[in-house]
Amino acid sequence: MRTYLATLHKKSPSHKKRFALITSGTFTLLIFAIWALATFGPSTFGTMDSGQEASANQAVGEANPFGSLLRGVGAGFKALTGEVDELKNGLEVVNFE
Repeated sequence: MRTYLATLHKKSPSHKKRFALITSGTFTLLIFAIWALATFGPSTFGTMDSGQEASANQAVGEANPFGSLLRGVGAGFKALTGEVDELKNGLEVVNFE
């Protein structure tokens, strides 16, 4: 690895850019993995009874940013389907003759 880094300045610019992209991607994934383990790790990597596990899963679900997004989309979808059902019921009542 030391010889590769020592000769990296002699490589083509595209090779240097590829190396920089791979290196930065690796460090980003490493930081993301550490963050994910710190945020979601204790509830999944421990020995808990079912009550503790349920409360831990609920806490993780509340802390998950995608959980609130999915709940919002789900509520919007339910409201939209409710409006469509009301529209269908309203159209059944109307006599088109």
